[in-house]
Amino acid sequence: MYENVPERFVPDSAPEPIYANPSIDYVHNTESLNATYEILERGIEEDDRADDIAIRSLDTGEDITFGELHNRVERFASVLKDAGVEPGDRVFWRLGEIPAAHVVQLATWKVGGVNVPSALPESAREVEYFINDTEASVVIAQADGFEAVEEALENTPSVEDAFVVGDYDSEYRSFNNALTEAEPDTEYADTAPSDAASIFYTGGTTGKPKGCVHPHAAEVTITDLEAGEGRTLGSDDISFCPAPLGHAFGNGEKINFPLRHGASAVLTEQPSPAEMLDIIEEYGVSVFVGAPTMLRMMMNEEDVSERDLSSVRLVVMSGEMFDEQTYDRWVDQTGIENTCNTVGMTPMRHIFLTPYRDGEKIAPGLSVGKPYAGYEAKVVDINDETVDTVRNESGRLAIRGPTTINYWNNIHPDMPDRMEQDSLEDWALLDDAYERDEDGWLWFETRLDNMIVSGGRQIAAPEVEEVLNDHPAVAESAVVGKPDETRGEIVKAFVTLVNDATPDESLVSDLQDHAKSAMAKYKYPREIEFLDELPKDEVGKLQRAQLREQA
Repeated sequence: MYENVPERFVPDSAPEPIYANPSIDYVHNTESLNATYEILERGIEEDDRADDIAIRSLDTGEDITFGELHNRVERFASVLKDAGVEPGDRVFWRLGEIPAAHVVQLATWKVGGVNVPSALPESAREVEYFINDTEASVVIAQADGFEAVEEALENTPSVEDAFVVGDYDSEYRSFNNALTEAEPDTEYADTAPSDAASIFYTGGTTGKPKGCVHPHAAEVTITDLEAGEGRTLGSDDISFCPAPLGHAFGNGEKINFPLRHGASAVLTEQPSPAEMLDIIEEYGVSVFVGAPTMLRMMMNEEDVSERDLSSVRLVVMSGEMFDEQTYDRWVDQTGIENTCNTVGMTPMRHIFLTPYRDGEKIAPGLSVGKPYAGYEAKVVDINDETVDTVRNESGRLAIRGPTTINYWNNIHPDMPDRMEQDSLEDWALLDDAYERDEDGWLWFETRLDNMIVSGGRQIAAPEVEEVLNDHPAVAESAVVGKPDETRGEIVKAFVTLVNDATPDESLVSDLQDHAKSAMAKYKYPREIEFLDELPKDEVGKLQRAQLREQA
C-alpha cells in the first residue's frame, strides 16, 4: 500500500483492507482511483449538479455551487503544481470552517498530493510537529492565528511554499490572489486506490499525536457506506456538523459525504448552542451530526421543545459516550427518535459501527449497532493474544474492513510499538470495551486508555502533563478526565510543586495560561488540584484510577 510515499514512512505492517461489500467493487475493478474525481466531479458529470448549492458558508457569506467549487479546485490544483507539488508530496493546511478547506483538500488529491489537515486552535508547537513529522512541502493557513504558523515555519525545513488565506501582512503568498490569477488545470494525477491520500492526526496515549494514513480508496468507500448505505444522503439534504473540518470526523462530514451524494453542507466557526438551533431552523437542516455534548449544551441553553426542528430526519452522535439521560431528554424535547449512537475513529478514517440503515434507526436504545456490510467486528478477550476467542460478554473490539489502521512513522518515537499494540492478525483493535448482546447488537462500556473526551474532542492526558511539567513551579503532574454534565468530561490536573512555589489561585491561573499558550486551548486543565505527592504503586507507576476516583 501507499506506493506514492517512501516506504520508511509507512512500514508494511498494518492490517490489509478488505473490500467484501459488492457496492464498493469499483476498488477491485480499476487501477486508477482519484478521490476528488469520485467525490466531486463524477456527480457534476453524471447527475448535472453544477448549479446546485454545495456549501453554505455563513462566515464568508457565500453560497457556493458544485460548479464553482470545481472551478476553484482546478485553479488551486494549478497553483499547487506551480509550487512544485508532485504525487506523494504532503500539503499541510490549518484552516477553519471556510470553503478554502474544501478547495485545498480536493486540489491536493487532484494533483496526487497527500492531504494533511489541521484545525484552527493548534498552537505553533503542534503545527511545527505536524509539518516536520510529515515533511510537508507546502503550507496553507488562515490569517486568523497565522502568528502561530509563522513561528512554526521558522523551524520547518521541508516547507518550500506557504499561502495565507485572508488578510495578513507577511512575506508569504496570498491564497486568494493565487487562486484568482491561476488558470484551471483539468488534468488528474494517475493515483491508485491504495495511494496515500490523507494523514489525519489524533491524540495518543503516548502524549504526541499520531498521524493516521488513509488511501484514496478509503476516502471514497467510507462515503458510500456511511453516507450512502447508512444515511441515504441525497440532493434534498442539508447537513450540519459543528465538528472541525481539520479533524477526521468533521472533515468527512462536510467534504466527502455531502459532495459525493449531492447534499449541501453548512459551515460556520464554533457556533453557540443558540446559533446551532438557529441554523437548524433557518436552513432546514435535515441531518445533524455531532457529539452528545452539543445536545446537552443546546438543551441547557433553552427549552428546545419550543424550536421548530421538524426538518431534521436524522441525528448522528459520535466522539464520546452518549448517556441515556441525554438521549432521553433530547428525544423527549424534540421528538426526534431517529437519534443514533455511532462509533468511528481517526485511525479507521470515520464511522464503521452504526445503528441505522437506509436512513432509519434499527438498533435498540443507545446500541452502537453493527458494522456495515464489508466490515467485520469481534469482541475479544482484553488480555488475549489472539482474536480467535470471541466473547458474548464484555471485551475489546476488533474490527476490519475497507478502511484500516496505518500510522505515519517518522519523528514520533513509538509508532512501531503502537502499530503492534493496535492491530493483531489483520484486525484493528480499539482502546474501548464493548459488549455484544444475544441479538448481535454492540454496546459501548468504557475506555481502556488514558484519553479524555471533552466536548467530543480527544485530549491525551500525557500531552497535557508534558506541558504542565515544563512550568518552573511544577515538580510533577497527572491529568485525568473528570465527569462533567455539559462536556462529558473536563481535564483535571493534579500537581505537585517545587519547594518554593505557593499553591494558590494565582498559580492555578498561571498554569492554565501556560497550558493555553503551549497547545490548543481546549486542552487546558479546567481544574487544578495541588497535592503533596502523586499516588504511585511500589514500582513507581502512577495510579490514575485512584486520581479518577478523587476527581
